[in-house]
Amino acid sequence: MLVARAAEAHGAGERYDLPLPLVYFVAGAALTVALSFAAAALAARAAPRATTGAGLDIPLGGALALVRAAARLVGLTLFVLVIGAGLFGDPHPMKNLAPTFVWIIWWVGLSLIAACLGNVWPALDPWRALFDGADALARHRRGGRGLALGLPYPSRIGLWPAAALLLLFVWLEVIFPDASVPSRIAGLALAWTGVTLAGMVIFGADTWQRNADVFAVYFATLGRFAPLAASPDGRRLILRPPGRGLVAPASPSPAPLLAGLVGFVVAMLATVLFDGLLGTRVWRGLDRALSGGFARVGDREGYLLATAGLLAVWLALLGAYLVTARLTARVAGAGSAATTARLLAPSLVPIATAYHVAHNISYLLLQGQELIPLLSDPLGRGWDLLGTATWSPDVTLVGSRFAWYAAVGAIVTGHVVSVWLAHRIALREWSPPRVALRASIPLTALMVVYTALSLWVIADPLVRFREPDPSYSGLPIGPEAMPRTLG
Repeated sequence: MLVARAAEAHGAGERYDLPLPLVYFVAGAALTVALSFAAAALAARAAPRATTGAGLDIPLGGALALVRAAARLVGLTLFVLVIGAGLFGDPHPMKNLAPTFVWIIWWVGLSLIAACLGNVWPALDPWRALFDGADALARHRRGGRGLALGLPYPSRIGLWPAAALLLLFVWLEVIFPDASVPSRIAGLALAWTGVTLAGMVIFGADTWQRNADVFAVYFATLGRFAPLAASPDGRRLILRPPGRGLVAPASPSPAPLLAGLVGFVVAMLATVLFDGLLGTRVWRGLDRALSGGFARVGDREGYLLATAGLLAVWLALLGAYLVTARLTARVAGAGSAATTARLLAPSLVPIATAYHVAHNISYLLLQGQELIPLLSDPLGRGWDLLGTATWSPDVTLVGSRFAWYAAVGAIVTGHVVSVWLAHRIALREWSPPRVALRASIPLTALMVVYTALSLWVIADPLVRFREPDPSYSGLPIGPEAMPRTLG
C-alpha cells in the first residue's frame, strides 16, 4: 500500500511508449555528460582562470524592502491560513487547503522557484517574521535588549542538524502514513514553530537559520544556483549566470562551520532519488523479498523497510561521493579528502535541482491545479470566496510523453552544468590546469553513473518500449504489438 501510494502521487496516469529502447536514452545521456567534460576542458585551455565576478547589479533602492515587507505579510497570512485549515477545516485531504499547499505549492513549487529564479524564502518565511516581530517588541520594551541569548553554536556539528531534519522531513512526505491528514500537517507545523523559535532565541536568528533551520538552508542552497540574488545590503538584485553562486570563492569563515555540508547536499540528492525509487519494480521486488522479515518485528505496513531504504540510499550516495573525493584529493596531490569533499559539494546542487524538476514537474502542473478551487473554499465548508470553487483541473494538461522528455532534458542539463561547475572549482583550487583536469575525472565518472541511474529510476514507472515489427516502415505500431517494459 505504501509503494502504490507513493507511485501514484507522482505519476502521470499513463505510460509512454518509447520510440527507442531505454538503453539508448541512458547511453546517450551518459555520453552527453561525458562529452561535456571534454568541452569544459577545452574551454579551460582557452580561459584557464575564467572570472567568477559578482554579476550585474540592478539597483532598486528602497523598493526591495517594500516588496519584502509585503511578502512577509503574505507569508504570515498563508501560514495562519494553513494552520487554520488543518485544525478546523474538512479532514478530507482533497477538500482541505493544507495538504495541497504544503506538499505541492510550497515544497515542490517554491523549491523550483528558488532554484530557477531566486531564493524568495527569506522574504516569505513566517517563522522568521514571527521571531523578528517578537524580537522588535522585546527591544522596544527592554531598551534595546532583544530575545536572542546569543549562545555560541557548536561549529563541529555545522549543518548536520539540517541534514538530519531534511531526511526526517522527506520521511514524513513519502513514508509517514498520515502525511496528507490536515490536522497532522497543522500539528507538525506548530511543533516546528516551537523548535525553530527556540533555536533562534538560543543561538540568534541568523546563526540558527544558517546552520540548523532545514528550510532556510535548503532554499538558500538552491538559491545559490539561481540567476537572481539579493545583495547583502538588501537594496540591489544581482543578475548572474545560473550556478555562479555555487563557484564563488570559499567563505572566509572558519572551516569547521562547513561541517555537514556534504551530508546535507547528498541528502538533497538521496531524498529525491529514493522518492522515485519507490515507484520502480526493483523496490517492489525488494519489498516482497524483505517484507516477511520486517513483518516479524512488527513492520506489517513496510514503514521500517522504507525508512531503512531511505537511509541506505543516503549512505550509499554519501559513501560513493566520499570515495570519489578521496580519489580526487590523491590525483590533485593537495588537501585532504574531507576538504576536497566540501569544496566540490556545491557542484552537486544542479543535479539535485534537475532531479527535482524531473521527478515533480508533472506532479506540480497536475496536482497544483487543485489550489484554484481550494482558495475559494480552504476549509471545505462549501464556500466560494473567489468564484472558483467549482473549477475542475485539466488532467490532460501534462501527459507521460511530456513528463519523460522533460525528465530527460532536466537530468542531462543538470549533470552537464554540474560537470562544468566542478571543473571550474577544480581550476580555482588546483594548478596547473592539467592537474585540475585530472582531478575532475573521478567526480565526472560518478556523475555519468548517476545520470544513468537517475534516468532508469524516472523511466521505470513512466515509460515502456514496444518491440517494433521486423518490417517497420515508420508507420505507428499496430495494436497487435504487446508492450514490454525495459528496466
